[in-house]
Amino acid sequence: MRKDYLRNASAILAFSLVSSGFMMFSQNLEKIWVYIYLKLISFGVVPATICFSWLYLWRNEPNPFRFLSNYNSLTQALFVILNLIRVPIGRLGFFGTAYILLSIALILVYLTNWAYSKTGFFLSGGLILLNVVFAFGLLMTTFEHVHPFFLDAGPGLMALSDFITEISVMGALLVASSQLYWHEILNKRREQEIIERIFAALDAED
Repeated sequence: MRKDYLRNASAILAFSLVSSGFMMFSQNLEKIWVYIYLKLISFGVVPATICFSWLYLWRNEPNPFRFLSNYNSLTQALFVILNLIRVPIGRLGFFGTAYILLSIALILVYLTNWAYSKTGFFLSGGLILLNVVFAFGLLMTTFEHVHPFFLDAGPGLMALSDFITEISVMGALLVASSQLYWHEILNKRREQEIIERIFAALDAED
């Protein structure tokens, strides 16, 4: 079942990206149907497929929480890479630098057990929310700072720059939903551990 889903999701992504590339480089970008199609793919199909595939893939996982942690780290890294493709490192500015650093911090949180600690639990929730804020700040402050490669090579590459921007920003927003869900699972697991420790202490007293 997982292989079937991966095959179908890969086919959807491949068709979406190839058809979008065809639209950007072979069609009149001023046509309204071309514009709508590209927006549907960049704001909807691609980021949604990437960000929400875990809902299916984590079924029958022996450790679904760890699977979601790894999945979140991969999607977080993907959207960091997309933003680095779009904007030169030297032009990222405050929001861009903060977004990259927070993303690295979140990836480390997902790959370690630090979030299980009391301090780590509260800080990880704040990092997730701040990461979305800085992602939008990066978008708003780097419109004119995209790689010259995109600006100097015709309307097709300019459209590609917009396409990457829309995927990376929408992806940052959507992936935050799975990150917050991960944090909610973490909260319930910590509460369960606290209750188990309390009962263990009571049993020891008896």
